[in-house]
Amino acid sequence: MTPAAQREAKTAKAAAVQRRAAVPEASVWVAASAGTGKTKVLTDRVLALMLLGARPERLLCLTFTKAAAAEMANRLAETLGRWTALDDGPLAGEVAALTGEEPSDETLAAARRLFARVLDAPGGIKIQTIHAFCQALLMRFPLEAEVPPHFQVLDERTAEEMLLSTREAVLSRAGTPGAEGLAEAVAEITAYAAEQGVQDLIAELIRERGRFLRLIQGPDGLRGLLARLRAALGVAEGETAESVLDGATADESFDAMGLWLACEAMQSGGIIDRYHGELIARWLAATPAERVAGFTDYLGAFYKDGGEGDRFAKLIHKEALARAPGADAILDGEARRLETLRARLNALQVSDATAALLILGAEILMAYEGHKRARGLLDYDDLILKARDLLAAPDVAAWVLYKLDGGLDHILIDEAQDTNPDQWRVVQALAEEFFAGQGSREAVRTVFAVGDAKQSIYSFQRADPTGFERMRDFFAGRTRDAGLAWDSVDLEVSFRSTAAVLRAVDAVFARAEARDGVGWEGEVIAHDPVRVGQAGLVELWPPAEPPERVEPEAWSPPGERSGAAGAEAKLARLIARRIRHWTRDPAGAADPDCRLASRGRRIAPGDVLILVRRRNRFVDELVRALKQSDVPVAGVDRMVLT
Repeated sequence: MTPAAQREAKTAKAAAVQRRAAVPEASVWVAASAGTGKTKVLTDRVLALMLLGARPERLLCLTFTKAAAAEMANRLAETLGRWTALDDGPLAGEVAALTGEEPSDETLAAARRLFARVLDAPGGIKIQTIHAFCQALLMRFPLEAEVPPHFQVLDERTAEEMLLSTREAVLSRAGTPGAEGLAEAVAEITAYAAEQGVQDLIAELIRERGRFLRLIQGPDGLRGLLARLRAALGVAEGETAESVLDGATADESFDAMGLWLACEAMQSGGIIDRYHGELIARWLAATPAERVAGFTDYLGAFYKDGGEGDRFAKLIHKEALARAPGADAILDGEARRLETLRARLNALQVSDATAALLILGAEILMAYEGHKRARGLLDYDDLILKARDLLAAPDVAAWVLYKLDGGLDHILIDEAQDTNPDQWRVVQALAEEFFAGQGSREAVRTVFAVGDAKQSIYSFQRADPTGFERMRDFFAGRTRDAGLAWDSVDLEVSFRSTAAVLRAVDAVFARAEARDGVGWEGEVIAHDPVRVGQAGLVELWPPAEPPERVEPEAWSPPGERSGAAGAEAKLARLIARRIRHWTRDPAGAADPDCRLASRGRRIAPGDVLILVRRRNRFVDELVRALKQSDVPVAGVDRMVLT
């Protein structure tokens, strides 16, 4: 089969799968790799739903960004506008490609009327980000959601500034009279983390403030949360590291006589035995207070890294053991006691540090919430959390869903892999009535989602890629239980990259360690390119290691530019030499690697585009190396790559 025939066959295969994903009578879950036509499938499904008779105002398309919403709206407007002016033949071809069936005259007439129907629909098609939808929902039901009726939304920058000022105010208050508990919490945290570390911890707590506020706003409040923390770690109320050590270092808590005998035997052993024996003897001879203070040194006789690492393989060696048979059992028993004691002290340490962080976090979040409440403000997270709580509230959720039930028939979710757990709860609540049997209408009602866990922005807005699979199973079960149609579709035919690029990607993800966290258990990540027969090459170069640094002699005058021999300069020279070989070196005239196959000629300097992650010292080194290699270079430009 020729490359052209292969491309045609793969395009037809992809079109068939995309039509299956756009079937309007079924709820569909689509897993789609990059470049497989996700936006096209979304747009096609909206068109198919409206052709089936769905009213535009009863469609809800939730996108991840405003740009994605705008792109989808533009595609719909462009298609519907074109349909109004197409002759029957071309229009029938487009509708048949969309539905897989030859359209009737009534269907063609309906297709031409869709543009006007969208324009006449109250509010048009709802193509929004999840935050915009939640904002509109809260504005419609402010009293039920317990938000100010005319609330304003904080942009991200203003919210960040308000959080920063609130945090600084709370930390400043920690040094004032009457705030001793807060001061102790700050001191506890800073004992484990530097300033930036403390900021990162607080930032992480703030990102999870929805869950945190639910915990501290419960009936027992922060006190109850701290009690549950201690219970989970097995720490008793009022228990401290000092009280535990006081009991554990008393003579009656261990075999003091046996340890003395073991110490005497260890003095006749090798250097290590003698050293450890001295540590044990010194600790045994100390007063109770000195034993507590020297406990870490004592652990060093049983555990590596000064008492913090793993247990020594041998606590006493053969030569010393011959002097006191049974000493190894005594030392082993003490090591096991100390292991239990270390675990208990670690639990106390974790409990104290976590409690301090929760106390400080609660102060900051409650102050932040107070600032917003006093000014009638909500931030982006509030929009999601308030909408989630509104749709879950037992006393008002039924009323809100009843009102929405008259306004939504189909929910479509774009980039579903980046939807976080709270956002999924909003979607679940909105779709609950779809599968409840007898509803306010008997129209077909569906849920559609498209995404790809490999593309998840894991740290962005608490993205939860595992939620994509979990929600697929949830909606599949709810749909089938209701006796409705369900389909799960994989889009694997890629229109974007060449075979060389996709083969390289597949080769990487064929390795289990590379697939971990990107693909599911047992999943084979494979891409099927449409661009068959097109040239392409992927080369993996070894890292450019920096050469050994040679320190100049003292007071020697500089003879060359400092840093020129670093890894950046080395890599820049390697790239420059390769490009020179491709474009300028006479020896490359006969080299197949120097041919641009798509143009049937040798590579020219203008064919090469070098992409960098950021503009740092490497860019300067690269431009310098290219010029030194006599390779024409346009310089450092910002370019929009379409």
